[in-house]
Amino acid sequence: MTREQLWRIIGDIDDRFIAEAAQYDPGQYSRSPERNVIMKTRRIITLAIAAALILAMSIAAYAAYGAVSSPEAAEKVALAQIEEWKKLGILSPELSFEGHADNIFEFPEKDGGSYWYGRIFRHHYDGRWFFRRDGSHKYGCNIGVDTLSGKITAATLYAVPDETDTPVDETTIQGENGQDVVWYYYDNYDDIIPADMTLDQLCALLAGYWGFSGYRLGNVSDTADSGNQAQPDGSTLLTDIPKVYGRGAYVNVFFDGDPDDAPMYIELDQFPGHTCVIIGTNHAVG
Repeated sequence: MTREQLWRIIGDIDDRFIAEAAQYDPGQYSRSPERNVIMKTRRIITLAIAAALILAMSIAAYAAYGAVSSPEAAEKVALAQIEEWKKLGILSPELSFEGHADNIFEFPEKDGGSYWYGRIFRHHYDGRWFFRRDGSHKYGCNIGVDTLSGKITAATLYAVPDETDTPVDETTIQGENGQDVVWYYYDNYDDIIPADMTLDQLCALLAGYWGFSGYRLGNVSDTADSGNQAQPDGSTLLTDIPKVYGRGAYVNVFFDGDPDDAPMYIELDQFPGHTCVIIGTNHAVG
């Protein structure tokens, strides 16, 4: 509700009160001064309440926009929203980022066009924390934060395995000096997301966080890059989502109330020496 709408509602209430009083008792204003004082007092109280509500709305609106008006503010908001995701159960509780962001970039609003299925990329900051394969920084991320709402619009999260984690696969490549180098793959997704979380559970949490009324899992035909893999059932564990290409598994999701009505997706990837989970509205689809 905007301030203008609130003023119209308050004015309408005040006009109806006076009109009804005159209709049922035309002599209302010709009564004692005490009666007139009571009516004026009621009107003053009504206007005072309206003014307080408008002030609160203005402060909230300023706080939402002002909270993400600089790279420094974007860093604080991104970290605070990551904590919010952890409290909601979207992310594993042990996930954390070391020190200040390595990079923070600002992106203006952009129309992605048909290539992005009609997605509008809102004005946002992208905060980036780098992981280290030597274990000094276990986690890394790219966190997109909307400048108006202060909410995460896209999150790419990385985790390096612990020394006790067992590789699930390996590949051999040729190094710079011609020697063979072995890269190992891991499935330590539970470092990023809860191990027992289902697709339905995650989508419901995201819908609540973004303020959407619901969601539906996309069909194979919803995006050009879905391949021949059918979308999984909502009761599927995130870690069991079928792989669509290489080591990458993802699901298209449409959220009810999304003004762009464009697919979003949840992706789980394995890379040499780390795993990756991608969630968000601003990520590429297709």
